[in-house]
Amino acid sequence: MSSGDATAFSNLFSSILVGEKTLSNRAVLVATVTNYARANRITERWIDFLVERARGGTGMVITEVIAVDPDARAQGSTVTGYDDDNIEGFQRAARETQEAGARLLGQLWHPGRQQLWLPGASPKGVSDQPDAYSWTVPHVMTEPELERVVEAYVKVAERLHQCGFDGVELHGAHGYLITQVLSPWSNTRNDRYGGSTERRAKFVLDIAEGIRKRCGKNFILGIKLPGDEGVVGGIDVEEASHITSHLAETGNFDYFAYNQGNFSLSLEQHVPDVYFRPGHFIDLHKQIRPYAKGVPVMAVGRINTPELAERILAEGYADFVGMSRALIADAAFMAKAGSGRSSEIRPSVFDNQSWGEIHVGKPLEEPQNPRLGLKGDADWTPEPAAKPLKVVVVGSGPSGLEAAWVAAARGHSVTLLSAGSAIGGHFRDEAGLPDRREFSLLLDHYRMLLERHGVDLRLSTRVSAVDVQALEPDHVVLATGAKQRRPEGVEDSGAAISGQHAMAMLSEGTGPAGREGVVAVYDHDHSAATYALVDELAKTASRIMLLTPRTYLARTVNYCSAIGVHRRLYAAGIEIIHAATVERFEARSLVWINPYTGVQSSAEGVDLFVYSTLRRADDTLAAPLRNAGIEVSLIGDCMSPRNQIGAIHEGHAVGNAL
Repeated sequence: MSSGDATAFSNLFSSILVGEKTLSNRAVLVATVTNYARANRITERWIDFLVERARGGTGMVITEVIAVDPDARAQGSTVTGYDDDNIEGFQRAARETQEAGARLLGQLWHPGRQQLWLPGASPKGVSDQPDAYSWTVPHVMTEPELERVVEAYVKVAERLHQCGFDGVELHGAHGYLITQVLSPWSNTRNDRYGGSTERRAKFVLDIAEGIRKRCGKNFILGIKLPGDEGVVGGIDVEEASHITSHLAETGNFDYFAYNQGNFSLSLEQHVPDVYFRPGHFIDLHKQIRPYAKGVPVMAVGRINTPELAERILAEGYADFVGMSRALIADAAFMAKAGSGRSSEIRPSVFDNQSWGEIHVGKPLEEPQNPRLGLKGDADWTPEPAAKPLKVVVVGSGPSGLEAAWVAAARGHSVTLLSAGSAIGGHFRDEAGLPDRREFSLLLDHYRMLLERHGVDLRLSTRVSAVDVQALEPDHVVLATGAKQRRPEGVEDSGAAISGQHAMAMLSEGTGPAGREGVVAVYDHDHSAATYALVDELAKTASRIMLLTPRTYLARTVNYCSAIGVHRRLYAAGIEIIHAATVERFEARSLVWINPYTGVQSSAEGVDLFVYSTLRRADDTLAAPLRNAGIEVSLIGDCMSPRNQIGAIHEGHAVGNAL
């Protein structure tokens, strides 16, 4: 990122009138599920997440989904708006967000047939078409039931208005209830809520009219729509344009936002990952924008830098920009962009690990931002240590890098020892693959932090316990990672290598040997890195087999990105063999058994066997250093092999505790 300022980003930092209210700039935190609520009640962290984005300079902040009636209550972390129990929390959120300089909107939501999380719930839809994700068959809502839901939306909007909110956004995207009514794919009714575009729009128009009557014009009313559902017979760009035009004609909507996909295989487009180019959907926004008839249009999806945001505005793709992951990674995105510090923005690498956490009901966490959801997230700096120490960090993967800069920022004298010729460890090798190069932005950010805080970085330095002792440290932080295990029965030869080794060779352009012949990959970890490796090997292999002991793939990959994993594997013609436990590999002969039946199978003439297996922590330096009387902390995969969230957050905690 270049170093810019508000002048360099003149469009991004210009004000905009939305309805009858002015936003200080064109940046919006789009609704982002955090799962920070408890027992359907607003928590301190729920409020802090919003307020910190406002403190970081974002012009408008939109809450995560707020359930409009009991049927919309998806789980215990869904905030309810239909009762009085959250009034105090809503009032605090509005007051504190506005005091921090942003407008606050609440996103009103009903999942319809996609009521997938609450045990015992009866999913309700506009037709009996099953939910494409869960195959749930909903109860078909009657006209009186739809009318009651219309009133529920209006009442929650009225409650938020009374609590001081600046407005509301209707969630009409991602296949939820409003989308289900609007879409010809899901709405097969023949009553006044089905049929033509105009009749399918009646439901949302009734909601909007009711909100206007109860809340007036000085209350922002926006709607998020699908620009393209991504399913045959659903809302495409042409239909989205028609819907937009019809809604705009009423004069009740103050802005239109567009996000893609629904709860089908098109859900991959909902949170486009690193395989989508930055700003992937902006052409779609530009195509629909004229149909909004002058109502502001918000671009959403994979917007990662102030430079891209500025271009979207300057070139007429949209009137303002909505971001989530970029603002999750750095709450001060806008403050830094406006003060000549764009190069300091903590990057999101769009691996969707954060989305994976919330999709399984966990609180929102972000690998790159261990302070997420805490007070001070927007301007946190480490407190000076009471007693400066001489600290040695061994290992320059993300965990070690995080520990090193945080400890140095606290005033400790930090030496970082890296066995590699550059920082990053195995993460650097993954970032070297063509489809994962955006990951290198995180390493660039760490390099800047190490230099700024005076970390003594020593590359190409593989050390023993004696070497570390010679540095006379007060404290040693081991971030030496983990190594994949060679399966029993697999020969120790150049024809059988770990996925880590193969990835390193591919990223350096040095091999591995045999990759142009028959390649077999043993997937025993189900990580995104493994499938990125398979994608790359498939480009040169004459034949490639992917074997896994499980009956499915991508267990540790978030659902949205897993759709892309399967799409790429099948498109490349990769032979996928499920329920296959490798027994042996030697002399180009690969043998595996089905663990459920015991049936043995084999493949001959395998030129390269790559095993991507569960890792073993490399903590060999710990015991001798402790025996020498040195305090030692283990972090990251050296402590326990995990994903980047666990590794970086642990490095942060240890660096901040020294």
